[in-house]
Amino acid sequence: MNYKILDLTILVFVVVFFVGVLAFEYDVFGLHQPIIHISVEWKQFFDVLIYPIVVLLVADLILKYRKINEPKQFVKKYWMDIVMLALIPVFSIFKILKISLSMIKKLKTLKMGTKLIHKTTKRQ
Repeated sequence: MNYKILDLTILVFVVVFFVGVLAFEYDVFGLHQPIIHISVEWKQFFDVLIYPIVVLLVADLILKYRKINEPKQFVKKYWMDIVMLALIPVFSIFKILKISLSMIKKLKTLKMGTKLIHKTTKRQ
Protein backbone atom coordinates (compact mmCIF):
# COMPACT_ATOMS: atom_id res chain seq x y z
CA MET A 1 0.00 0.00 0.00
CA ASN A 2 2.81 2.43 0.88
CA TYR A 3 4.42 1.77 -2.50
CA LYS A 4 1.24 2.77 -4.31
CA ILE A 5 1.01 6.02 -2.34
CA LEU A 6 4.65 6.80 -3.12
CA ASP A 7 4.14 5.97 -6.81
CA LEU A 8 1.03 8.17 -6.93
CA THR A 9 2.92 11.03 -5.24
CA ILE A 10 5.73 10.72 -7.77
CA LEU A 11 3.22 10.72 -10.61
CA VAL A 12 1.56 13.88 -9.32
CA PHE A 13 4.92 15.64 -8.94
CA VAL A 14 5.99 14.62 -12.45
CA VAL A 15 2.72 15.83 -13.97
CA VAL A 16 3.07 19.17 -12.19
CA PHE A 17 6.69 19.38 -13.37
CA PHE A 18 5.68 18.83 -17.00
CA VAL A 19 2.99 21.49 -16.66
CA GLY A 20 5.84 23.84 -15.76
CA VAL A 21 7.86 22.62 -18.74
CA LEU A 22 4.95 23.32 -21.07
CA ALA A 23 4.50 26.76 -19.52
CA PHE A 24 8.11 27.94 -19.40
CA GLU A 25 10.23 25.74 -21.69
CA TYR A 26 7.89 25.71 -24.68
CA ASP A 27 10.65 26.67 -27.12
CA VAL A 28 12.34 23.30 -26.45
CA PHE A 29 9.39 21.74 -28.26
CA GLY A 30 9.72 24.20 -31.16
CA LEU A 31 6.75 26.29 -30.08
CA HIS A 32 6.62 30.09 -30.24
CA GLN A 33 4.06 30.48 -27.45
CA PRO A 34 3.51 28.57 -24.22
CA ILE A 35 0.80 25.92 -24.24
CA ILE A 36 -0.14 26.73 -20.67
CA HIS A 37 0.07 30.29 -19.35
CA ILE A 38 1.40 30.53 -15.81
CA SER A 39 2.68 33.63 -14.06
CA VAL A 40 6.46 34.13 -14.21
CA GLU A 41 6.60 34.18 -10.41
CA TRP A 42 5.99 30.41 -10.48
CA LYS A 43 9.04 29.66 -12.65
CA GLN A 44 11.37 29.21 -9.68
CA PHE A 45 8.93 26.75 -8.11
CA PHE A 46 8.94 24.63 -11.26
CA ASP A 47 12.73 24.86 -11.53
CA VAL A 48 13.18 23.54 -7.98
CA LEU A 49 10.49 20.86 -8.31
CA ILE A 50 12.93 18.45 -9.95
CA TYR A 51 14.80 17.90 -6.67
CA PRO A 52 11.89 16.43 -4.68
CA ILE A 53 11.08 14.24 -7.68
CA VAL A 54 14.62 12.82 -7.70
CA VAL A 55 14.54 12.25 -3.94
CA LEU A 56 11.17 10.48 -4.17
CA LEU A 57 12.33 8.31 -7.08
CA VAL A 58 15.51 7.28 -5.26
CA ALA A 59 13.56 6.51 -2.08
CA ASP A 60 11.04 4.53 -4.10
CA LEU A 61 13.74 2.45 -5.78
CA ILE A 62 15.51 1.81 -2.48
CA LEU A 63 12.29 0.57 -0.87
CA LYS A 64 11.48 -1.62 -3.86
CA TYR A 65 14.97 -3.07 -3.93
CA ARG A 66 14.82 -3.90 -0.21
CA LYS A 67 11.52 -5.66 -0.82
CA ILE A 68 12.94 -7.88 -3.60
CA ASN A 69 16.64 -7.95 -2.63
CA GLU A 70 17.61 -9.65 -5.94
CA PRO A 71 19.31 -7.36 -8.51
CA LYS A 72 18.24 -9.18 -11.69
CA GLN A 73 14.64 -9.52 -10.61
CA PHE A 74 14.63 -5.89 -9.40
CA VAL A 75 15.81 -4.58 -12.78
CA LYS A 76 13.40 -6.84 -14.65
CA LYS A 77 10.42 -5.74 -12.56
CA TYR A 78 11.22 -2.03 -12.05
CA TRP A 79 13.10 -1.14 -15.22
CA MET A 80 10.65 1.66 -16.00
CA ASP A 81 11.34 3.37 -12.67
CA ILE A 82 15.09 3.06 -13.23
CA VAL A 83 14.81 4.53 -16.72
CA MET A 84 12.70 7.39 -15.42
CA LEU A 85 15.31 8.24 -12.80
CA ALA A 86 18.11 7.97 -15.37
CA LEU A 87 16.34 10.31 -17.82
CA ILE A 88 16.07 13.21 -15.40
CA PRO A 89 19.75 14.19 -15.75
CA VAL A 90 19.45 13.79 -19.52
CA PHE A 91 16.63 16.33 -19.67
CA SER A 92 18.52 18.61 -17.27
CA ILE A 93 21.46 18.56 -19.69
CA PHE A 94 19.18 19.87 -22.45
CA LYS A 95 18.22 22.79 -20.24
CA ILE A 96 21.89 23.50 -19.44
CA LEU A 97 22.77 23.29 -23.15
CA LYS A 98 19.99 25.73 -23.97
CA ILE A 99 21.37 28.23 -21.45
CA SER A 100 24.93 27.66 -22.71
CA LEU A 101 23.95 28.20 -26.34
CA SER A 102 22.22 31.41 -25.38
CA MET A 103 25.36 32.61 -23.61
CA ILE A 104 27.57 31.65 -26.58
CA LYS A 105 25.35 33.64 -28.94
CA LYS A 106 25.56 36.68 -26.64
CA LEU A 107 29.34 36.36 -26.39
CA LYS A 108 29.68 36.16 -30.18
CA THR A 109 27.54 39.27 -30.53
CA LEU A 110 29.67 41.04 -27.94
CA LYS A 111 32.84 39.96 -29.74
CA MET A 112 31.55 41.30 -33.07
CA GLY A 113 30.57 44.56 -31.38
CA THR A 114 34.00 45.04 -29.80
CA LYS A 115 35.72 44.29 -33.11
CA LEU A 116 33.52 46.84 -34.84
CA ILE A 117 34.23 49.47 -32.17
CA HIS A 118 37.96 48.70 -32.33
CA LYS A 119 38.03 49.08 -36.14
CA THR A 120 36.10 52.36 -36.07
CA THR A 121 38.34 53.87 -33.37
CA LYS A 122 41.46 52.67 -35.20
CA ARG A 123 40.51 54.53 -38.41
CA GLN A 124 40.02 57.84 -36.59
